[in-house]
Amino acid sequence: MRTSQGMTLIELMIGLVIVALLLGIGLPAFNAFIANTKLRSVAEGLQTGLSLARSEAMRRNSNVEFVLTNDVVDLGTFADAVPAANGIHWVVRLVDPATGVPALVEGKSGAEGTGRASGGSTVLTAASNPSIFFRGLGGTTLGATATFDVSNPQAGACHTVATPSPIRCLRVQVSVSGLIRMCDPATAAPDTRAC
Repeated sequence: MRTSQGMTLIELMIGLVIVALLLGIGLPAFNAFIANTKLRSVAEGLQTGLSLARSEAMRRNSNVEFVLTNDVVDLGTFADAVPAANGIHWVVRLVDPATGVPALVEGKSGAEGTGRASGGSTVLTAASNPSIFFRGLGGTTLGATATFDVSNPQAGACHTVATPSPIRCLRVQVSVSGLIRMCDPATAAPDTRAC
């Protein structure tokens, strides 16, 4: 009597069908996870730049500007960076009160500052105020709260109560007093993640 070693063709086919089903079920969830991770990366990059500008203003007791821009950020061009509501780069610059000439504190290009490149970007930013001045005591020159909405239309619509979606768009808010927080516009109060 010989013992069988290996699998039959039917057993192999059943195994492949099970693997295909598991991949079919898990792949959409994995894609949503990747899209939400990209969104969070961009929002955290903006939050980091804004926090840097505020802390630098308080450290130096001087006005420091955060600028969201589409202009390339480098040592030669940071002073000429023009604010853009849908910018892919950001720069933090100190404004010298004596001369009015800006000095570079830090700048990030799209790939590292907001998690996206200038070419085929999927994550979008919409800023109500692409340029924010922080004062020496940490407050801003804003008249109302500034918002930076981060979305990924290519991955799908943002989650709302009316249209549920796995894509959770984020918002970074800067209050007049200079407080910076990230929140979820689709979350309702009293949840601490609500805007």
